Amino acid sequence: MQALKKATDNFTLVWRGNRELHKKYEKILADAGMKQNNISKSGSGGRTWAAMLKTYSYIYEDADGRLKPTKVAQAILDGKKVPENVKKQVLTLQIPNGYFLSKDFKTKYADGYSIQPVNFLIRLANDDRIQKRISKEEIILFAMTAQKDDELDEKVDEINKYRQADDETKAEIANKILNANGDISRVDSKKDFSKYDSVATTFTILCRFTEYVEPDHNTSGLRGIDNPKLWKEFLAFSQRYPFDKTVFIDPAFYTLRAGLDVDTYKASYGVNAHQASNSRKRDIKAKQLLTKYPNPENLSVEELISILNKGFSLANAKKVAEDIKAKKFEVASDAFLELYTHEEDNLEFERETARVLKNMGLDVELHPSPTSSFNNANENIDVMATALGKYLILVDAKNYSKNFNLSASLRNVMANSYLAGYKGYKGLNPSYYCYVTARHSSNDTNLIKINELAKKNSDLDVHGMMITASALYYFVDYCLKNDISPDTRVSMFLKLFTDKSYNSFVEVADELNIDL
Repeated sequence: MQALKKATDNFTLVWRGNRELHKKYEKILADAGMKQNNISKSGSGGRTWAAMLKTYSYIYEDADGRLKPTKVAQAILDGKKVPENVKKQVLTLQIPNGYFLSKDFKTKYADGYSIQPVNFLIRLANDDRIQKRISKEEIILFAMTAQKDDELDEKVDEINKYRQADDETKAEIANKILNANGDISRVDSKKDFSKYDSVATTFTILCRFTEYVEPDHNTSGLRGIDNPKLWKEFLAFSQRYPFDKTVFIDPAFYTLRAGLDVDTYKASYGVNAHQASNSRKRDIKAKQLLTKYPNPENLSVEELISILNKGFSLANAKKVAEDIKAKKFEVASDAFLELYTHEEDNLEFERETARVLKNMGLDVELHPSPTSSFNNANENIDVMATALGKYLILVDAKNYSKNFNLSASLRNVMANSYLAGYKGYKGLNPSYYCYVTARHSSNDTNLIKINELAKKNSDLDVHGMMITASALYYFVDYCLKNDISPDTRVSMFLKLFTDKSYNSFVEVADELNIDL
């Protein structure tokens, strides 16, 4: 990172497509004795080292193509808690990560991964059921083929069966695994142990660095530790930093979250509380009832009671509601966002969008009737939002499973039907319009054309934007977690209407100069 900082002139030079800069980075690394003194003709070596830093969420590429350090990288560059911060990034390394899901990652990893590989291998090596030891051979066959964090019991069983087998059966098991999992390394196409040896070595070194395992010199593998205090520390860490599903929804924002240093990482309140079993069950039940509501803490006590009363007695619903408002336990979770961004019912997607906008501080209506039939404007907009009592915002919720393309026909519907049809609605004229999309959006140029048509045909001065459901949700969530007042967050929201699209909360934050 120090070499990258020097090569990019303190991260100010454009990295994207700059092969001379990539070669310069290689040269600085070689001069520092960190790599062999052979510089690639295309700068591929520099890009490989940058890719490693991206994988561990130390850096990210901004919209202008510059590499920027995350907070954990900056802390390390400043010499702050370097071992602790490096350990955090090693233990929280996950597959997939923001880099794996970016357009820069050319090799497609196999679908189905949702795992913290270093954390998983540490748990496996410390499992009493396999005598707290795992050989390199077993790491290759069983640890490296795990795809999810909850496969520990399955892998323990497989290791024990493998240990009990004769040599011929072991060879059959190994051959079957290596042929079925030929994608776990991608080093070459050979189906033998040599393909994975260096990868397994890398993982053992990473695990040993954390000090939650010890080297097993007899098998080149790992042994568990006999230190209850240290193991308790590991379990607490794992609870604080679980697999972050944000990566599937907003990979760029995930990178910034994963790139927080140990001092600025904000653990969710209540995460370290040791609640009684009945309390945990109660809290889980409350979360399930509130799944369809974003940021439930923002609901009134009366609204919470009404929802919770469907699963609790009135007295218990009141108590749970009061605990939620007092923030005695965390009720907001990824459940709503997963539902919202994968909603199959288009009408429900519109309702969920309205709920998020309401949490923004806007007054919302679903499918209000148009006030005029100008230019055959007889279509109802999905959501009408009123901001600060004087601005009308027309919101079109587009629940497309893939990319939303703002076509010419959709452009004309917004300009000539929606905007024209709601002119004079409740004494106000539309000022803004917004497409909320389930996935990425494209064709921003038609936003400007909508403005021009609205001015020409309806004498309306409007501005628009396209924003993903996740970017919208994370923006509201950020405002609520930082106690930003309703009027202020609405004012911030209005600043986003710059006739462009926001596919990530990172882009929203950049527009508003929010420090993440």
